[in-house]
Amino acid sequence: MSYINGFKGYLQAKDKSINTVSCYVRDTKAFIAWYESRTDAGIEKVIELDLVEYKKHLQSSGEAVITINRKLASINSFLKYLKQEGIINEVIAVSVIKDKDKRQFKGLADKELWKLRNEIHREGNLMHICIIEILLQTGIRVSELVNIKLSDIKISDRKGSLQVIGKGNAKRTVPLNKDARKSINKYLEVRQDDGSDYLFIGQRGAIKRNAVNLILEGYGERIKIKVTPHMIRHTLGYNLVKKNIPITTIQQILGHESITTTNLYTQTPEDDMVKALEGLEW
Repeated sequence: MSYINGFKGYLQAKDKSINTVSCYVRDTKAFIAWYESRTDAGIEKVIELDLVEYKKHLQSSGEAVITINRKLASINSFLKYLKQEGIINEVIAVSVIKDKDKRQFKGLADKELWKLRNEIHREGNLMHICIIEILLQTGIRVSELVNIKLSDIKISDRKGSLQVIGKGNAKRTVPLNKDARKSINKYLEVRQDDGSDYLFIGQRGAIKRNAVNLILEGYGERIKIKVTPHMIRHTLGYNLVKKNIPITTIQQILGHESITTTNLYTQTPEDDMVKALEGLEW
């Protein structure tokens, strides 16, 4: 593990998020452990065939394609670091798996979203209501949500905005519509003041991304649907597309570096395709 600290510094120098650095380091440690279990040759002697075998190993694990591809991306980044440092002589890399399901709609259907919002609002927990409304009305990532500070929010009678620090520490400002503003104002009336500037405060201080996942998962179990923060983000992206909002505007709202990523949100739910074909008259 002698190169891990250097690799971590390499990632931090590229302004990778804390979560990305953590994942890449963890993935790389797992790869090195696997590699060392198979050979006495140091990591300096790694070859492309090792990467191919590790890819097969991951595929046999039953993990989701998106998880495997993230692990492969971590390894590729690590190998670039080794080449930069002169530890290996040439850049080698492993190709990711083509996910045939990648372009399928991954948001919530209208009925599912209605049930989820109703369940959360009916429960009456103002922090939970604020969480779902900010996620739904702005499409921000869960990592961005938990890092919102009071100083990031500006609300007046008729408008509001939220400053978000996204991937690569890129800042963007997202407008807050009336539903988002209302949920924030109501939550602030009961928000526990522990001296922290973070918006969302739980029993042990600022809430973490895992807490948000668990909150949504709990409501999802009640109404028997799967729900994650990313699914809510995807739902907003799709609905903006359906309203014919320019793709470049959606890109700015969601904080995508590439418009190619934004295009993934244009995928159509199966129900919409069924309705489209059923409505045909020749």
